Amino acid sequence: MSAAKIVLLVVYVLLAALALAQGDTTVGIWSLRILGILAIAHLIETAVYFKLCQSAGGSLAGHLFSVFLFGVLHVKELKAAQGIS
Repeated sequence: MSAAKIVLLVVYVLLAALALAQGDTTVGIWSLRILGILAIAHLIETAVYFKLCQSAGGSLAGHLFSVFLFGVLHVKELKAAQGIS
């Protein structure tokens, strides 16, 4: 797993922790909003790159989940593995 993916996972954990710990405060509300915006953006990416995930080989569900979590970071890896620029 790349360093960028690890950093992104840490950001997700921090946002989730802030949303849970801060609750109804401004920080908690905005943390939850940011997580929601990221989820929507990554859902769109998952739909856009569905065919790339299909052609990648291996687990389609695994690739789709990775695109949902990591977005273009995983897409770049898929394209590099397939020799697409």
